[in-house]
Amino acid sequence: MKNNVNAYLLDLFTKQSEYTISLGEKKTILRNMAQFLIDKLTRKKYRRHTLTPQTLNSVSEKVNNSVKEEKPIHLVIPFGGYKHFWNPSHPEPDWAELFSLRYILDLVSPLLSVYGPGVIVEYVSEDMILNRMNNYPVEALEKYSEVFNNLINWYKQYVPSNLDLRFFRVGDRVDKKRLIAEVEKLIPERRIQFDMLSAEQKEQELLRSSRSIFWKGSKDLSLLSEKEKQQIIIDSRIIELAYYEMEAKPEFLGEYLSDNNHICLLTSFGTTHDNDVYQDLTIGSAHGSLVDFWIGRGVLEKGKEEYHPKIVSKNQYEQVKPKIHTEMVTGFLPYRNYQQIEIVE
Repeated sequence: MKNNVNAYLLDLFTKQSEYTISLGEKKTILRNMAQFLIDKLTRKKYRRHTLTPQTLNSVSEKVNNSVKEEKPIHLVIPFGGYKHFWNPSHPEPDWAELFSLRYILDLVSPLLSVYGPGVIVEYVSEDMILNRMNNYPVEALEKYSEVFNNLINWYKQYVPSNLDLRFFRVGDRVDKKRLIAEVEKLIPERRIQFDMLSAEQKEQELLRSSRSIFWKGSKDLSLLSEKEKQQIIIDSRIIELAYYEMEAKPEFLGEYLSDNNHICLLTSFGTTHDNDVYQDLTIGSAHGSLVDFWIGRGVLEKGKEEYHPKIVSKNQYEQVKPKIHTEMVTGFLPYRNYQQIEIVE
């Protein structure tokens, strides 16, 4: 183990080792390049949910089409585009974002090593609805996007030349005011539909929303009555679903996340009942982690032989906090969350 944490982190992000192809894999590549790419993209080590026939068929079709057209494999990663308010890193990205980027590089490394056109990894921020949906201040969302964009650009210089890292915000590509107005129109009807759900269904629907409201965010909602707070939580879920529906309309983003041989990758969202419809490929956020990088906190876990990058949830962070010490680091981005890192002993 490198005793120098700074040296370990610099090696982790700036020195990429090329994937070694085995003899058996070489034979597979000669027989069917597309099948090799499919096998590596869907391998169990990186998946965090069952690979259904529907998911496998969709991935296979898109990879085969891309190979026939000699185009890059295009992966699309929709994400929140904010740092959760529980996190001391808020409102900026932290090591979780970098650990997740490295994890994605590990996932696609076999593809990059044998497939000349390479891979596009495109991060799609859906933050435009968060001010209305979860009370996040606009300035906090702007700051996150600024730093995340710079993080992507910084990391580009250290990845293989046939890996194209991209990032855009949905709000920069659509008529934001119109989309939000269309979402607002759906709310009264969706409230009625929600009231018709069983108690069990309501609980399932509100599980994520109940943890997502920034009560002292853009507005101070902390002094509302419990009944008023419950309605805010319900509306948050209603707005979330209405947003997904409107975002996918042709006049807005359309089916960008899945059209044109785009392969959509999900993390924790992929394990929920929401993904029963989409059946998108679900992966981890980092090795041994499923917590979304924009919600979780990046820490280094100290093992016997090496460090292990982890993305921890609020509860996980509270559990390991007594075992944490902080070390200063240099050579990364000039933002406050990249000047030090927490080590879990």
